[in-house]
Amino acid sequence: MMKIFYTLTLLGCFAGSVAAADLQIERVPLGSGLQNAEGFENASPVGDLDVWHVPQYMPGYPTAATIWPRVVEVRCTDEFCEGYYITPEMGRGEYLFFRPVRK
Repeated sequence: MMKIFYTLTLLGCFAGSVAAADLQIERVPLGSGLQNAEGFENASPVGDLDVWHVPQYMPGYPTAATIWPRVVEVRCTDEFCEGYYITPEMGRGEYLFFRPVRK
């Protein structure tokens, strides 16, 4: 009985860790991803909100707090997403999260 309990517990932990699919977003100067590199950046899911986060260009004087969070919708094909540029039209935002929109 205990063996079944431990097995189910391990399966539950594993299922929770692979629930979100891996996503990568294009690195864009003055936008998504690390600013000193080319290619794609691995994105991290933010809870179960269907939004993702990557390092990005942050104009002004950023803080460590999520003061003005914004969500940007980006087009994705499979696990690869288009990058985005940070523009004034996005409004003030310390951190931008993105929501994948499938093609």
